[in-house]
Amino acid sequence: MEKQDQLLMKKQNKNLVLEIIKNQSPISRMEIAKVTGMSPTSITRIVNELHLQGFVRETELVTSGVGRKAALLDVCGDVLYSVGLEIDKLIINIGIVNYIGEIVAWQTTPRDEREGYEETLKKVRKNIRELIDKNRVPVEKILGIGVGLPGSIDYMNGVVKISEQLKWKNKNLAKDLQQLTGFGVIIDNELKMKIIAENFKGRARDSQNAVLMGIGSGIGAAIILNGEIYRGDSNDAGEIGHTVIDPTGNVCNCGKIGCLASYISEGAIIADSRKVKDIQTIDEVFDACRKRESWAINIMDRTATYIALALSNILCLYNPEMIILSGNTIEKLPEIKGSIKQKCELYVWEPLKARVKIVYSQLGDQGVVLGAAIQAQNSLLELQ
Repeated sequence: MEKQDQLLMKKQNKNLVLEIIKNQSPISRMEIAKVTGMSPTSITRIVNELHLQGFVRETELVTSGVGRKAALLDVCGDVLYSVGLEIDKLIINIGIVNYIGEIVAWQTTPRDEREGYEETLKKVRKNIRELIDKNRVPVEKILGIGVGLPGSIDYMNGVVKISEQLKWKNKNLAKDLQQLTGFGVIIDNELKMKIIAENFKGRARDSQNAVLMGIGSGIGAAIILNGEIYRGDSNDAGEIGHTVIDPTGNVCNCGKIGCLASYISEGAIIADSRKVKDIQTIDEVFDACRKRESWAINIMDRTATYIALALSNILCLYNPEMIILSGNTIEKLPEIKGSIKQKCELYVWEPLKARVKIVYSQLGDQGVVLGAAIQAQNSLLELQ
């Protein structure tokens, strides 16, 4: 048993050292020893092993401290890759991501909302293969696939419990995609994937307490508390789209009355717009808003109000150091940012207002894919 314990300990130490180099590079061996509390001899041995396996290299840089110059360490991007996949109502995004979190290949494909589950999966398999071949990524270096999608996801068992946007229920997505592609697969709610990307290289880089709010075809949030994703009991923490804001209001497609999503999701905005004009897409509503058509301005003003109220509630519950706003509505109608700011002045509780940073995601349409690929690397990498 002791031998096994030692091996496990060695493996954990190696993982820890690699994680530190990945997140804090360029970094010296001495600094790693300080952070981990391990002896410099152990660190040198682990770094040598990682170097032999192709994970770590010495950079051209040297520390600028007093005394002997120490070489700094960095991770190698091309040691391995993972595939990040976002499946949304009308779009499929695929990216191949290297070990330092760079997207080396990208493809966007439209998805028909009437498309069935099997049809979507076959399309995904075909597109992943094409992307790997076209970009000549060595298949043996691909660790696996991470998938981010809207809905209630059992990430431990790889099951989509329910996705209203995709009209999927109880689908064994991880298993089915693994059988189709031959790669290991992990899945999660798309905003949880996105906040991983924000935490790794986005607005919440190294933040201990942050909330990401997504406003688009669906409404949701992902929460990092004390440096970890807060999932709740069934991985549904952050489902703010189904918090009730008006018990006498709109009927939501979940069957309840007055849910936030039934006011500010794209579908809800289009439905309200159709009471005034024959509107087909959300872009038409945004265009009307830019043309200063009063009905569109009113609808988007109300949307900004409800976004600010949701932000205020999140702030009171979780007291994060920052809230990151993202999603189609924000990206396609950046003019709404000014309006959200004004409403936050009105609705956010005074003690919180001074401290919190309300910022906007800069990852664009790549956030979910990037986070899913990073999570696949974190989950599927088994160091020997």
